Amino acid sequence: METAMSIGQVTRVVLVQSHALVRQGMVRVLEALQGFSVVGDTGEGDEALRLVRSFEPQVVLVDAELQDVHGVDLCEQIKAIDADVRVVLVADRAAQPLVERALACGVDAYTLKDVSLEEFAETVRRVSEGETVLHPEAAAALASGFVAAARGDGGQRQPLTPRQREILRLLALGLENKQIARRLGIGVHTVKTHVSRILYKLGASSRTEAVVMALKDRLIG
Repeated sequence: METAMSIGQVTRVVLVQSHALVRQGMVRVLEALQGFSVVGDTGEGDEALRLVRSFEPQVVLVDAELQDVHGVDLCEQIKAIDADVRVVLVADRAAQPLVERALACGVDAYTLKDVSLEEFAETVRRVSEGETVLHPEAAAALASGFVAAARGDGGQRQPLTPRQREILRLLALGLENKQIARRLGIGVHTVKTHVSRILYKLGASSRTEAVVMALKDRLIG
């Protein structure tokens, strides 16, 4: 499996964080990761879009509480520029509406600002390798929303489409995104999008958890 951590390959990162001191610390953490290079950092939305266009990063980390634009809105704008760029939203909290909105806008990872440096680095690594990553509190927020819906306290839980069930079955067989894409005759990015939606609908924080939940609930055979 080829990943962003392949030998000789450097993952370009753009960091968008409103507080300069925090931003400088995050840059140091990212630069310390083997195979990663911060090609630009800023605290403003417009400048972030310019950096994305100029440097074509593989990963963009976005502060959810920017001063000039909402972080989720910026994530959506970044995805409009390049649908393949991996976007990580870094938030103060994991409120269910915010998590749902972020995933609906195409965010690939949702983490919190109080994670350890090791957890932060691991999230960036996993996202760069094509995974969708949810902080446990974000996954719990989604799950609580689904429970409320099942009890009649909210909207109905979104069912998986036939294609999503098919992809879940292939995930259960241990296939990677590229293998699934070849098997189904679709693009790798399309597979990634389906996986993101599957995690969102199931309230799962990882592919493995999604498969376990699907088997438990008999969503796949």
